[in-house]
Amino acid sequence: MVDRYEGCVVGLAVGDALGFPTEFMSLDEIRSQFGHDGISDFVSYHRFPLGTFTDDTQMSCALAEALLETHGADLETVMEAVAKRFVAWSIAPDNNRAPGMSCLSGCRALSSGVPWRTSGVPDSKGCGSAMRSAPIGLLHHGDLRAITELGQATSLPTHGHACALAGSVATAAAVSLALDGVEPMAIVEQVIALCEPISVEFSRHVSRIPDALTLDSDQALALLGEGWVAEEAVAAALYCFVASPDDYRRTVLRAANTNGDSDSLACIAGAVSGAYNGLAAIPAAWRETVEKSDYLHDLARRLHAAATGGARPD
Repeated sequence: MVDRYEGCVVGLAVGDALGFPTEFMSLDEIRSQFGHDGISDFVSYHRFPLGTFTDDTQMSCALAEALLETHGADLETVMEAVAKRFVAWSIAPDNNRAPGMSCLSGCRALSSGVPWRTSGVPDSKGCGSAMRSAPIGLLHHGDLRAITELGQATSLPTHGHACALAGSVATAAAVSLALDGVEPMAIVEQVIALCEPISVEFSRHVSRIPDALTLDSDQALALLGEGWVAEEAVAAALYCFVASPDDYRRTVLRAANTNGDSDSLACIAGAVSGAYNGLAAIPAAWRETVEKSDYLHDLARRLHAAATGGARPD
């Protein structure tokens, strides 16, 4: 299980880093620059070195640290810590990797004293809360009630639309189920059922995955959308996972080579595939080269220790 926790945390960062250079490129542009198969490895992007991840991983780590700091506390205490970590992220010097506008807007509101329940953009259903919620599924592994509560709560500081709340719950729940090795389509079905009371719109969109699986992958991703909004990001990421459940590399590269929000798709897909397949499924060169690799491993082990009430593995 420790291996699966590390697979999730490292896996989301690796996917994020692979998708960073392709985030604002069309699929045709990606293939024109990187060849028919698209991006297949870490590449330098502008001034950033190989393996650099984006705000997706930064916010995932900020959320994880807040949850660890307040594990076992009441919701208000947890969310005060989350808000503090999010604001700190928003003004950090390394927040220079195309952060999302709703995330920044929410953090500005938080820093001015707006309560976390109302600081988020009310009608924003961007994927910013879905891209960062994997740590909830790790810390509260097996507790879908806690995942549902925290998934929604941690979306509100930045994204208030019901689809965004459902997206946050969905990523966390998918990670928790993947840790247990639940059959991939069963993960999708449970996510749909869990999120339907939060947003029928979200669950209906994710329900398109079976239809997508009957198409070639380019057509499937065109059906599911570009991922800028939560329902599209989660649906496309889960499709990439379900289409190649035992192959982490194939999953994240398919997600990174897409029209639209490639880094967020690959981040979510990498979290779920990493939790399902474990650390060893991630190519060694990617595990070792991804930014802050040692920290990511340590963070995963601390999440496992907190989740199980045990000592951190050496």
